[in-house]
Amino acid sequence: MFTKREGSLDLRPMVRSDISSAVNLIAMHDEEDAEEAAATYSRSIQNQFCLWDAGSMIGVCGFKPIENTDRAFAISWTYLHPTHRRSGKGSKMLRWILEIVREQGGRKVFVNTSDYQDPEAGDIYRDARQAYQEVGFVEELRHRDFYEPGESMISLGLRLEERDPVEVEMMEESIRLTDVDEIPETDDNYWLSWEIVPLNQESKPADFQRVQAEVKSWGGRSIFMAFPTDLPHAHALMTAAGFRFAGRLIDYFEDGIDEVHFRCVLVSGE
Repeated sequence: MFTKREGSLDLRPMVRSDISSAVNLIAMHDEEDAEEAAATYSRSIQNQFCLWDAGSMIGVCGFKPIENTDRAFAISWTYLHPTHRRSGKGSKMLRWILEIVREQGGRKVFVNTSDYQDPEAGDIYRDARQAYQEVGFVEELRHRDFYEPGESMISLGLRLEERDPVEVEMMEESIRLTDVDEIPETDDNYWLSWEIVPLNQESKPADFQRVQAEVKSWGGRSIFMAFPTDLPHAHALMTAAGFRFAGRLIDYFEDGIDEVHFRCVLVSGE
């Protein structure tokens, strides 16, 4: 069921008339998230939810399927009105969202958060991280200095069903670079896009080095790249190109196939 109720709390799907209040609620915490949420909500509010308490909107949360994965989902903007902090209502909202993802056949869910330290308010995402941990999320990946120097991206994961042993067949292909873009909401960090190609058509270390020089000329701090663990030739290529292993999201694409992350630091000291 898409609607969840308990006492005065009511979680229900977002409707168009909720968007303005939802964006204002997000803006109480993060103006950039509010702007991005407003743009996304204008396109679609599918799988977006509002938490109501005695008729007042006090929270927003949602999820979306992750493309090219076996039933993996990403949790989207999750915010609770400041007057309801540490009331347990945020955790309740998350539990209900996870129930709905399970009802849609979800295998695993992921969420990204931050350790941003506000000059006045301090660690503003501490309560959110605690709420995620209370419902079972665990940290799987941390990119330091990701959003800006001193602010990490923290990726958490949670299984929704039992994992059976699996055997994974390694692919005999590799990767070819297709594009490089600045990562939204970051300060001068970039992301490489790629495609799977036969081994005789893959990018060479020199191709990566040309991209590194170009991004550095733009003022870029780091370049990130991620791909499945069943592409072992790509792993060797990244190492030869000067990237270093930065962590993994477990069973991201499907059980037995993680998403491995690599990073090339362009600015000394990071």
